[in-house]
Amino acid sequence: MPYRADRMFYKAEPHNTLMFIPLLGNIQATPLADILEGLRQMKATGTLTLKNRGMTKYIYFRAGQIVFAASTDVNDRLGEILIKCCKLSREHLEHALRLSKKSAGLKKLGALLVENGFVTPKDLFIGLKTQVKDIIFSLFLWSEGEYRFEEQLPSDIIQLQINIKELITEIIKRIKQEA
Repeated sequence: MPYRADRMFYKAEPHNTLMFIPLLGNIQATPLADILEGLRQMKATGTLTLKNRGMTKYIYFRAGQIVFAASTDVNDRLGEILIKCCKLSREHLEHALRLSKKSAGLKKLGALLVENGFVTPKDLFIGLKTQVKDIIFSLFLWSEGEYRFEEQLPSDIIQLQINIKELITEIIKRIKQEA
């Protein structure tokens, strides 16, 4: 279904009243937690795009569940996350990036890392889940930004399952710890 700016989804409020949440807007007017919960409740499939200060981040949904996230921020890249988690060395990352360039980007970085024995499939999975959670966590730190939801998913995303309620609880704890 094509994207229409006038479409809205509903967020159930206490006492069974419904609040309209636009599929296009800013996070000052519609908090990110409300957007995520609304997409979960409507069992949405598609891409939530958020933009702020030249940076773009994406959260992908299938049937209301977060399945992946991506970002234009270099700090959110998988290789950097794996290094931060002590699952990958800088040398191995640079070697895999050179291999990726040689393959003209036809192979995903994660596949190259596993194929070359730089990370285990389990470590890759942990890294991907950490990447998604870190991207979403960083969005909760934004005080401003624009968002838009479109009912389409890229065909090449890796689909993980992230429980939104557990994720928001985890993010709240993390924000309190880092405050």
